[in-house]
Amino acid sequence: MSGSLKLVNLIESHAEPIARQWARDVKKNPRTPSYHHLPEETLVPMAMRFYDHFKQMFFTDRPADVSRQYFARYAEEHHGRNIPLDEALYALIMMRRHIWLYAEFQTIFISAVEQKHAVDSLVRTILMFDYAILFISRRYQELIRQRIEEKLGVVNVLRMESPQGAKLGPYRGPIMAAFLLGALALTYYYHAVLGTNVIFTHLLYIPVVLAAIWWKKRGVLVAAALGGFLLLSHLVYLRGMPFTDDVIRAAMFLVIGGVVAFLSEGVARAEEMCRALPMAGGEHQAGLY
Repeated sequence: MSGSLKLVNLIESHAEPIARQWARDVKKNPRTPSYHHLPEETLVPMAMRFYDHFKQMFFTDRPADVSRQYFARYAEEHHGRNIPLDEALYALIMMRRHIWLYAEFQTIFISAVEQKHAVDSLVRTILMFDYAILFISRRYQELIRQRIEEKLGVVNVLRMESPQGAKLGPYRGPIMAAFLLGALALTYYYHAVLGTNVIFTHLLYIPVVLAAIWWKKRGVLVAAALGGFLLLSHLVYLRGMPFTDDVIRAAMFLVIGGVVAFLSEGVARAEEMCRALPMAGGEHQAGLY
């Protein structure tokens, strides 16, 4: 154990120079471009926090329990700086590499016995980094899921859904029926009563957009129905007025409805992918110790 203790003590007492070597390396490595613009004053503390925790994680009987919290914070810090997961993991691998580069430079393992301890230390260190990759990946997945849910917040309000799963879907039909009745009444009032073709049709985009969000491609039928009624009403009540404007408006209902339906389907697919991300907390079932 003396060789392992010697390695750990070396890392603990030389955390800053090792961290500075790592910072200089990660700033110029082509596999870590997201770190290139970060100053050393930011990078060095990142590595020093890891090296400061090294001893505690190295000698514990349950490295998974001890390292989980630290590597979750590591993931949060790097995700908060918009560093991709692959670069965050590769930077961690570089931290491990610099441990051994510095240890070799200091020639702390000289005798055959100490070389045996060096192998034991290497195995233990690799185990720690295996846990690091697992916990960092899981935390990144959680953070990505949270970010997607935050971005979908307004969309979920329009979809009448909540992140907690409470759905208001049964109310969509009555709400849409009320919008359609209002749209029909408005069209009749302006065409039949006022005899005018003023641009009231902007209000009709509300049911068009909501239908496309709620029912996606099927919701385009609402746009088609509104456009058809608009044209029919024009033919019946506004025979002497130009027909072209309402034709364009009816066509725009279909265009807007189709575009929103396409985007709504894309959002739904992204949400499904987000929900498919494995949840954290299964390490005991997976056999971690």
